[in-house]
Amino acid sequence: MEIRAKIGQLVRLRAGGPVLCVTYEYPMEDGTYSYCCEWFEYEKLRHSTFPIVALEPVEGDFEIDIEVQLDPEAKTKSDAETEPESESDNEADKKGGKPGKNFH
Repeated sequence: MEIRAKIGQLVRLRAGGPVLCVTYEYPMEDGTYSYCCEWFEYEKLRHSTFPIVALEPVEGDFEIDIEVQLDPEAKTKSDAETEPESESDNEADKKGGKPGKNFH
């Protein structure tokens, strides 16, 4: 399971503080993410990077990606689709067509 913030999402530090805006996502070596956030403090633009565990969304929830492992024997839609079978030579003769050459 992977918890991620969206660029532009409004967050706040879990410890409190001003509302921050997520501006950039940094992947970490352990598979989690850190986020560069910006906010205004006394009319001056500030920015810093925080790990996802230090942030909480102001509204809504963070995006959660759950990796689903498919059964390797499960067929995909493209595998399940088969080409339509052509008419047999006998069926073509009945319709007045030439055997082996069925044009639709």
